[in-house]
Amino acid sequence: MGAADADTVVMERGHLRIEIALRPFELTIRRAGRKLVRSLGAWVAEGTVHDHFIHFTEGVLAREELAPVERARAAVVRRLAADRMKLRLELAGGRRAQLELRVLGDDRIRLEVEPDGEPLRVALDWRRRADERFVGLGARHSTQFDQAGRVVQLGADRRYTGPDCPAELLAGGGIPQGDCAPVPWLVSSRGYAVWIESAANGIQFDLAGDRVSASTRRAAGPLRMDFLCDPTPAARLRALCRLTGFPAVLPEWGYGFWKSRDVYGHQDDVVDDYEGLRRHEIPVDAIVIDSPWATQYNTWEFNPYQFPDAPGLIRRMRADGVRTVVWVTPWVNTDSRDGQIPPQPESERLHREPAPNYAPGVAAGAFVSDGSGEPFVTQWWMGTGSPVDFTGAAAEEWWREQVKRVLALGVEGVKADDGEGYYLPEEVRFADGRTGAEAAWALGGLHRASLQRALDEIHPGTGVLFARCGWSGQHAVGLTWAGDQASDFWSLRVLVVATLSAACSGFSNWSHDTGGYLGHRLVERCPPELLVRWLQFGCFTPLMHAHGRMPQEPWNYSEHVLELYRAYALLHEQLVPYVRSAAVTASRTGLPIIRPLCLLDPTDPRGWEIGDAYGYGPALWVAPVLDDEAREREVALPRGEWIEAWSGCSVRGGGETVVDAPLERIPVWVRAGSIVVTYPASHVARGLGDVEERERPLVATLWGSPRLGRAAARLADGTRITWRSGEWSVVSEFEREISFHEIGS
Repeated sequence: MGAADADTVVMERGHLRIEIALRPFELTIRRAGRKLVRSLGAWVAEGTVHDHFIHFTEGVLAREELAPVERARAAVVRRLAADRMKLRLELAGGRRAQLELRVLGDDRIRLEVEPDGEPLRVALDWRRRADERFVGLGARHSTQFDQAGRVVQLGADRRYTGPDCPAELLAGGGIPQGDCAPVPWLVSSRGYAVWIESAANGIQFDLAGDRVSASTRRAAGPLRMDFLCDPTPAARLRALCRLTGFPAVLPEWGYGFWKSRDVYGHQDDVVDDYEGLRRHEIPVDAIVIDSPWATQYNTWEFNPYQFPDAPGLIRRMRADGVRTVVWVTPWVNTDSRDGQIPPQPESERLHREPAPNYAPGVAAGAFVSDGSGEPFVTQWWMGTGSPVDFTGAAAEEWWREQVKRVLALGVEGVKADDGEGYYLPEEVRFADGRTGAEAAWALGGLHRASLQRALDEIHPGTGVLFARCGWSGQHAVGLTWAGDQASDFWSLRVLVVATLSAACSGFSNWSHDTGGYLGHRLVERCPPELLVRWLQFGCFTPLMHAHGRMPQEPWNYSEHVLELYRAYALLHEQLVPYVRSAAVTASRTGLPIIRPLCLLDPTDPRGWEIGDAYGYGPALWVAPVLDDEAREREVALPRGEWIEAWSGCSVRGGGETVVDAPLERIPVWVRAGSIVVTYPASHVARGLGDVEERERPLVATLWGSPRLGRAAARLADGTRITWRSGEWSVVSEFEREISFHEIGS
């Protein structure tokens, strides 16, 4: 209900109470009597944008010149109803703005601000508590998990400041790299989260001062922001997923081990990887044929000089249980000479020519417009071309039909690179009428949807999409990987932070390039010890994916490294039923497979700061080793009773513990009283293959003694395994071969 007097307006629904003071204007949000947001105001500012996009690193150097802000001084009620209110804001300097407030549920409030005129930036801000912590905003490659104290412009935040950053670039904030998976979603330790419903460049969160501000550029349209006030961070994440989509449950091979190289110069190089993995008895589920593989970028036609028998290659690997995944971006080129080119004269000739599907694309109106009706043409990191406009039904179908022709050859996965909004300037226009200023970051999600639709049409239930770009809702389609990292321990450390930040932003199906894509100092392969430590982190990531520019195949290292590589790839395969069970939970509740402590126990203040350890599914706590030559680790354990996985020793959580971490081991604990279900090592020694899930043998292990005398685990196929008072039982639609074990009980 809503009520007003001369100076204040109050709106209430369920536990929510919104109090608006009109003169001077400020807004307070309470839940169950507790102040969540206090002294909220609005402002605009004139200014100019000087953002600089660097193609080589796909990084944005963000800079704006802002005039003094014009704050909202007073408000006049224009309309008041039980769940909606419209105010006219009077700003310093005489400008006016319209503010609409809507109560959209018992725990959701929407504020929409639209100022008069064309200022550069429109913002809502509120007073920050001294002890307030912030997480989320997508994959934040930062040294700290808590983002308090930072100013983050989405799409322009990522910087490499590792050991090989030149001093002159370090002084300017580091080497800009692509901020590939941002999300306008911020979670506060004070009991609320904010989501900006926009797909525009330039969205900014200022968490550095006494007031928190969230702002967009006026060219994007009104600032539309939701406050989600559900009682826990996990509940707020669930509320976001209700609005934008829940993560999918992928087929088993989407959680397996994949191998790739930056360039397979010839079909024989793919065979070398495939046969090398088989020769060295490393399990594998897919080979990813990265750029380049097509005649030009992106024709969806195998280059016959590079792949003289692509169908035969695909069939050969598929007959042995290994899927093929192909790389693509949402661009079609007029000139591919600046891209990666296979080492054949005929391939070089092809890449000098426009892609043969470019002219038909123009005729079909398939490309983003430059604003004047012509295709938008620009340089990107694999040449010069035009991005596909997926807002048009005809363009989407034109693209999807090309995809399906390749999938019909037996390709079962697509790696969707690129699609980030920083490539699209404000003036470009989409078929649905929106401009780049309004919808630049919509491209990646629309591309995902088109590719997933193609996979579902050709390989229903078995195809897998693997994508780099992120934004609101993109966590719901396929897998996401963390972009490019250098091969050094600094990059591994900030990657773990990015993984946890992404998890707090809804990403559950997650991966990264084991060993780092860019190499050590950008010119050398990943050092052996770092490769092992990265491999261990990859083992406890939903998809384990080995990819890089350098020769980082394990057989190029020592026998000891090869043995560890084999062991951790095998352990990852064994964990697939456990991981897919957690994926089902994510698909229903939004709680991701990787679980930062703030999602598991929000009352533990450490949870908002721990950026080097995480929950993995419901039972495991994982602490990757992130320092060179480290042979022990201090780890913060969640509250409760835990069992160290390698030694079987019990330890009480709630504090810090120091654990041995020889090169062979990553510190892992199992929550006491948990059942962890895995596959037998012998069953997945070559990979997951093609056995029906319901026909696979299982190993069920009870770790420690359940406090209440019972424990249960439910698998993705519905099988339920229970231990009660010393007795095991299984409920399943299928007859399962299961062995039972107990450790430390």
